[in-house]
Amino acid sequence: MGLSCCAILVNYRDAAEIVAAVESVLADAPGIEVRVVDNSDDDREWALLQSLLPPSVHSHRADGNIGFGRGCNLALQASSADCFFLVNPDVRLVKGCTAALVDVLARDATLGAVAPRQFLDAALQWRLPPSWLPTAVRAWATERARREPAIRDRVRHATGAEALRSWQARHTPLRQRALSGGAVIVHRRVLDAGGNLFDPRFFMYFEDSDLCLRLRRQGWGMAMAPEAQAVHAWRNAPHKQGLMEAGAAIYFSKHYAGDRWLHKAHQLQHVPPGPLGDLEQPGQRTADGIELEVPTALQQGWVLELSPDPLRQIGVGHLGTGARAFASYQTLAHFGEGAVFARLRSSGGGQERNAGSELLARFHPPYGSPREAGAHPSA
Repeated sequence: MGLSCCAILVNYRDAAEIVAAVESVLADAPGIEVRVVDNSDDDREWALLQSLLPPSVHSHRADGNIGFGRGCNLALQASSADCFFLVNPDVRLVKGCTAALVDVLARDATLGAVAPRQFLDAALQWRLPPSWLPTAVRAWATERARREPAIRDRVRHATGAEALRSWQARHTPLRQRALSGGAVIVHRRVLDAGGNLFDPRFFMYFEDSDLCLRLRRQGWGMAMAPEAQAVHAWRNAPHKQGLMEAGAAIYFSKHYAGDRWLHKAHQLQHVPPGPLGDLEQPGQRTADGIELEVPTALQQGWVLELSPDPLRQIGVGHLGTGARAFASYQTLAHFGEGAVFARLRSSGGGQERNAGSELLARFHPPYGSPREAGAHPSA
């Protein structure tokens, strides 16, 4: 007998997006239990949601905007399912995703959670990177990397190698240190003593990191299932930086209070970042995007990584071959109004930084063709 599953989605004043996500879930897994929590605290939004959701969907009106984690807790406590599929409003499932994830979870009793391979685009060209579990040592290393080119290179190589390991995985579920809460199935057996999945102290951001750290400490495994695929229309959201910092503060206070590496990281934050010395190309603008000429040494197989961060901690990546690498304006628009930092490197996974082994570029808005006068195409 297979595991029963309940899909959970949390709405905040975006009924049309939530309904599209729900339709994606139902198209992938007809008959699945679906629960939508409305955090909008708005009578008109609630009425609109009721009018648009399919009759089979259970809806829950939260007592105000209670946050993502508490919203998920509210829904799962009303369900008796064996596992819970958390789906962001901007996620669309590729056919077979739910069944593949549930199958992996059912076959491996050591797993507490499993996630699909995630893509930025419906063409399944741009891959989202694996999640990294935040730790005090990683926070310290990141602060050093912003000030020391040698440490920067080591951090880039480490994150790049982990991304390639995930992106090039084929059929076997790949064990992960952490998973994103944007699209993940978790087993009921990992709920805490109070029947919750998430610590209610987290409003938004870092609640999934907190969950992953708890699972690891309790001995539960986590995996990415390559045969399960989803499109996650991620967008860079600098306006949510305050929420991210608030979530980070709760997370590090909870798990690393008094940690010497975290103390070192905080000390470094008072030291202005130095020049990283990156030699960057601007790329060649075309009618549809920005093009890079691939060095001969990379043409047999490369990965183009895009990031909103000067450290080039990966935002998305595209695997390819040949003499040209290309990022469309539609893809670049996901990064908003800021610069996009690109890295083109071998997809063979080599760690050496030899001449011609990588190419760095920086793209600047507007992300549209010259004749569009800076118009930003939608995703």
